[in-house]
Amino acid sequence: MAWKLYEGDMHLELVDGSLNPDEYETETMKKIIEIALMCTQSAVSLRPTMSEVVFLLRSVGSSAPKRPLISPAFIESNQRFRADTPTGSPVSNATASISQLSAR
Repeated sequence: MAWKLYEGDMHLELVDGSLNPDEYETETMKKIIEIALMCTQSAVSLRPTMSEVVFLLRSVGSSAPKRPLISPAFIESNQRFRADTPTGSPVSNATASISQLSAR
């Protein structure tokens, strides 16, 4: 749901309704939500480091460099499963292996 709201530029729908809108800045709230979404990227290489998160949170305005946001794999794969399989259940190609260890 957060991704759909982000894509529709409706970030503020994610803000707790019990918060008084006069007590926060709209652009700051949008920035925090975008940083949170950056942290949910599927590929680790797309996620910001903690030092980057701190830098982004401390930066004023939109002068901070932003990374492109791509919806997480679990959202994409969930939609794919419904479309590709008649039962709507995911198909796995996972394999398992067992290793035996012995003490000296």
